[in-house]
Amino acid sequence: MDYNRQNKLLNVAKIGKKSITLIGAGAVGSHVALLLTQMGWGDQSSDQGVINVFDFDKVEEHNLANQIYDPSHVGKFKVDALNEAIKKKCGFGINTFNEKVINQTANVQSTYVFLMVDTMAGRKEIFDNCLRYSFDTQLVIETRMGLDEGRIYAFNPANREHLREWEFSLYSDQEAELSLCGTSMAIAMTAWYIASLVVSRVIQHFNDKKDLWNEFHFCLCPESYYYRRFGEKPFMLQQFNS
Repeated sequence: MDYNRQNKLLNVAKIGKKSITLIGAGAVGSHVALLLTQMGWGDQSSDQGVINVFDFDKVEEHNLANQIYDPSHVGKFKVDALNEAIKKKCGFGINTFNEKVINQTANVQSTYVFLMVDTMAGRKEIFDNCLRYSFDTQLVIETRMGLDEGRIYAFNPANREHLREWEFSLYSDQEAELSLCGTSMAIAMTAWYIASLVVSRVIQHFNDKKDLWNEFHFCLCPESYYYRRFGEKPFMLQQFNS
């Protein structure tokens, strides 16, 4: 892989030991993993960071429409299919864990952690058991997806103000518009968009940008965007109507 054309944005040689953990390899997670590896993160040949991926589901036919998997992956565990797809595309593999994250800390408390599970309760449980006040983790990125809309939260788990604001944003699964695998509430367009946005959060943080948005809401039809830093109100709004 030749990464020279991206060096002004992400210099692979500077990644060093900064590690990434993805919890969930579904609609958003599978695309995030592929984007990161295409940019050189986890390339063991050059010892550039580590990518750990946790998931315990298998690939089903309905996953093919919004995830990176192809028909040959149906019936395989997602982490195995993901590793296979990345090896085919990038020439190297990632660390995969075919297990549900409950209270693990090893390989979870990475420099950057992506929370991309199906339920709000699952997000809270993983954070409480594995990440709360983690000094090893510099940035937690949590995503929520609807059919043509999404939310992204990016925060430092050791920052009490960040933690308070993120917890205030949580709601019950009864209130949530879930994006469970197999429902109509997850399409490739929205998953790709969220994946690109969250990878950009990592790049911004990696490059020591001080203007990182902690909260970002969007709708694609019509396009509208709401974003802010924690502690700032009201939302900044940019809206485009056809």
